[in-house]
Amino acid sequence: MAHYTKREAQEWAKESLKGQWTTLMTPFTPENHVDEEGLRRNINHVIRLGTKGAGCTWGMGEFWSLTHDERVNVMDIVADESKGRWLTGAHVTHSSGAEMLSLAQHAESVGFDVLIVAPPYIATKTEDQVVEYVQMLADSTSLAIMFYNSPQFGIVMSPLGLKRLCQIPNVVGVKEASFNQQLSIETHLSLGKDHVISTPDEWIFWRGKELGFNQQVMFSNTSDWRFDTPEANYYVQFIDKATEGNLDEEFYDTHIRRIKELSDTWWTRTVTKFNGALPVPMVKYWGELMGMAGGHVRPPMIELEPEEKETLKRELEPLKPKPPAVVHATAASPNPRLSWLTGNNSFFSGMLLMVSVQNVQEALEAEQGGADVVDVKNLQEALVGSGHPSIVRDVRGIIPVEKHVSVTLGVVPNQPGTVAMAAYAAAALDATSVKVGFRVSDYDTAVDVLRQARSAMEGFNTKLIGSLFADNVLYDGGLDPMLMVQLAKDGECDGFLIDTLTKDGRNLFDFIPETKLKEIVLQGKELGMSTSLSGHLRISDLDELARINPDIVGVRGAVCGNGERDRAVAWEAVANFKRELDLRKSGEVNVHNGAHNGEVANGANGNSVVVNGNGGGWVIIDGRGKSCAGVIAALSQQMTADSHSFVEAILADALNIYDVIVWAENAGHHLITQRKDTDGTTRVLLQPKAIS
Repeated sequence: MAHYTKREAQEWAKESLKGQWTTLMTPFTPENHVDEEGLRRNINHVIRLGTKGAGCTWGMGEFWSLTHDERVNVMDIVADESKGRWLTGAHVTHSSGAEMLSLAQHAESVGFDVLIVAPPYIATKTEDQVVEYVQMLADSTSLAIMFYNSPQFGIVMSPLGLKRLCQIPNVVGVKEASFNQQLSIETHLSLGKDHVISTPDEWIFWRGKELGFNQQVMFSNTSDWRFDTPEANYYVQFIDKATEGNLDEEFYDTHIRRIKELSDTWWTRTVTKFNGALPVPMVKYWGELMGMAGGHVRPPMIELEPEEKETLKRELEPLKPKPPAVVHATAASPNPRLSWLTGNNSFFSGMLLMVSVQNVQEALEAEQGGADVVDVKNLQEALVGSGHPSIVRDVRGIIPVEKHVSVTLGVVPNQPGTVAMAAYAAAALDATSVKVGFRVSDYDTAVDVLRQARSAMEGFNTKLIGSLFADNVLYDGGLDPMLMVQLAKDGECDGFLIDTLTKDGRNLFDFIPETKLKEIVLQGKELGMSTSLSGHLRISDLDELARINPDIVGVRGAVCGNGERDRAVAWEAVANFKRELDLRKSGEVNVHNGAHNGEVANGANGNSVVVNGNGGGWVIIDGRGKSCAGVIAALSQQMTADSHSFVEAILADALNIYDVIVWAENAGHHLITQRKDTDGTTRVLLQPKAIS
């Protein structure tokens, strides 16, 4: 129960509303009653997640479907189970002012700490009406009031309107859930100094860091009980740190990013299916999959189809959080921006196949054929351009979350602001990566364009890929493709792509030889960048590509129905290319003629291996489920940080094994042993060159 006077409400809110708040769903029994026992279990489950407070009968609590008595009953259960362990908020919006005041009076009488109110739906069409309505509530209660700004209630208040509301003494702030990022940012900047402003999504922390404000509370969402368990409450940990001003990007990428991407995909898909309504059916079923009581939704909401539930269950299962394992030996932590390469995720293992598509049908063909990356582009625009946002949105919606959906911007203009806007749009559409390509440009301008794109994408999970074209040498003022690695580094990219533009039958290898491409790719991997090659590549180029071993191989013509890029992608051709690529990854097709494939026993020079010599130790880097770039980046950072420890890399991909050994030799490190385990993995033991 709150202990403050009406005049102290705003000060109390600034001191007390912090960290992660949850939104409780209202579970129903098969007989369509409120599941009181299930609600009590849910409350105690979410308290164990470490959340700071909870709201009931909000949007996700299906308040519109509850009778007055049911809303009161839910409040009573929440108050009883909380028993001072939690701060609690009651949503009291109603189209009847008298009903609103009655609900508020009950919430105050049973010990709730804060009220939340939104515009009274149906009749409210002006900001003056909303201000009058909230004033009526404020006059009748001593509790702090948070205003809920959401299009679900028929009107979205402007920053000026929100300022008028916050001038009411016990209106302490705003849950700004308009889904309009600019409105959220303006509200934080104009009101956040004196009032509690909360946008219920993590992107706000990245924009706040950029613009100089910090959101003190996540008020509130369902992400805690959909993403966390009591044994692995990573989301709650992240939000608690972020609301204190510690934005831990590496922690987010490691523990939250992938399940959040799955959530965003299903959220968008369900909202679109129901024409803008809140995705309550999806959220309730997701909660059940995490051990919560949910039950059906009430009309007019409609349940997910059985096939949809089965798909969600299958996609969520591998992403459920796992308690942290005991670590016996660890390498130096890679740069946080590299975590998408170094995370424990088989999705990144070995060469990936990227297929360029122009529409949803081609995307489905590529996915059916086994493509790892579906790349949306527009071949009809001169020099290759970007697909329409609606195509990107639709493709992202139908491609499983564990697959990449990348966006190609093509040859971009030398206009940093224009490119930044395009990159921002790709990120907002939940693209996994966006490729920014340069043909005729000076180096400094290209760096500026990339950095502006990087800045525009902060707060999103989308990766920035810089791109140069091997045939830039054909154009006056063409940016030298040999500058690719340096450009990607200076442009703060997550990776790079070398491609071609020419349509005269020549391909990548006609402009850059295999040996040079191998050198470029190894340089990129050592810096922790993803490395991609494309440019009219065909199956006949696979041996050369496998020896180079980029993280991603991009194709189109090779997987079209007649082998020509202007025809449609065919899943059979994709499957064939993927099968041939995998044969080289597994080593069944040996592209190295036996080099580095023999096992080394007992030390390269016939000497036994000394562990813990010179004060050093033994560090294991598990390369299974990591890209080659991720493994080499981790090795490089470990050996730079600690030259006195032996490093053992566990690898499962034949091409990655070869590249790790080549990289080690080029860097002057010593190969001590190479042995194959019974599970098919290979262990490579390396001695850093600085060990004497």
